[in-house]
This record gives sequence, C-alpha cells and structure tokens, in this order.
Amino acid sequence: MKANLGYRIVKNWVKLMLLAVCLLPLAGWAQMKAMSAQEVQAFQQALKQLATVKTLSADFVQYKHLSFMKKPVESSGKLFIVQPDRLSWSYTAPFNYKMVFKDNKIFINDEGKKRSMDLGNSKQFEKISKLVTNSMQGGRYDEKEFAVAYFKDGGNDVVRLTPKLSEAKKYIQEIVLRFSSTNRQVQEVKLVEPSKDYTRFVLKNTQINKQIHDSVFDY
Repeated sequence: MKANLGYRIVKNWVKLMLLAVCLLPLAGWAQMKAMSAQEVQAFQQALKQLATVKTLSADFVQYKHLSFMKKPVESSGKLFIVQPDRLSWSYTAPFNYKMVFKDNKIFINDEGKKRSMDLGNSKQFEKISKLVTNSMQGGRYDEKEFAVAYFKDGGNDVVRLTPKLSEAKKYIQEIVLRFSSTNRQVQEVKLVEPSKDYTRFVLKNTQINKQIHDSVFDY
C-alpha cells in the first residue's frame, strides 16, 4: 500500500514537471523583498561561478503537501549530476524509484520494473532534465517560457519562475528556487500547483566536483 502511494506521488510529480521542467512553507515569505536592478546584476554575476560545476551530488528530502492531508507526505533519496547530460534522481525511502537521464534517453526503475524512452521523442522529459541541471548550476532560464523574478529573503536569494505558456499554467502556478548566500547553490525547490498543493525539496550534504562513479547511472 505504501509503495503504491509513493508511486502515485512520484507519478503526479512527474506529470507536473513534464510541462516545466520542492518540506514546509518557505520561511519568511512576508519578509521577501524584490531585488533592485543592481542586486539582480550582482546575483547573476555571482552565479557565473557555478559554470565550473562539472559534478554534483546531494541528499534530498521531499515533502508533498496535499490539501486533504494534515501532514505532508515525506520521501527522500539521492541526486547526482554529471555535466553535460547525465542525471540520476533516486528515491530510496519509503519506496524505491529511480530516474536516470543519459545518452538522450530516460531510464526508469520502479521497484525493479524497468523501462526506458527516447528523450528526443519526449520534449517534456527533456525539459525536466534541462531545468533541474540548470538550477543546480545556478539557473539559466528560458524567459520565453517563464517570467523570472528575483528576491532577497533574509540571508538567501530567491528566484520565482512563473510559466507563461497556457498549457504549462494548467499544471504549474510557480516554481520557487532558494539559493545559499554562501556558495550560491540551490538549497530548496518549491513547486506550486494551481490547486495550491505543492511539493518542496530540500537539498543537503551537497558535494561539488567530486568524482561520481559511472555505476550511479545504472538502473
């Protein structure tokens, strides 16, 4: 039963991320202040250092907030990125579900059931791979698809992405990225649905430019 619930949650998340491509409400929303033009320029300049990121690994905790549930549904796992085109997103608790992007394909292992598809035939999954990877490198967002706004929230920098395309708006209200003020890495990602349900991911134990074994991308 838990595995089935977890599977449905992941499936719902993937469905949402298809057209765009996440813990508790972001603290300090009331204190968020729009960046000035000078602050935006300084922030973007600081992000350029992330272009040197060749590999990234991190633990993540995901909290799925649903209006009909008193507590968020929690799951956790590992994220690995090797530039330019390999990404592994693996849930390890309370269920096992792994997505691997490599060689222009996506490979899925759902509790031992494996399947794959060609990324070239799925622009939606291609968007997932590109947005996740770009976010980990500080963000290079297609402003034809997203309205991009920059904010200060305490000691952190926040980027809010609002979809412009009508099809995407059916599934996503906004994506909120919170960056560390010390190393400019993404700390949290929040995806808000039109229903106001949302998913929030917190990244921790992030390691940059450490060797990642090829076996990580097996599935």
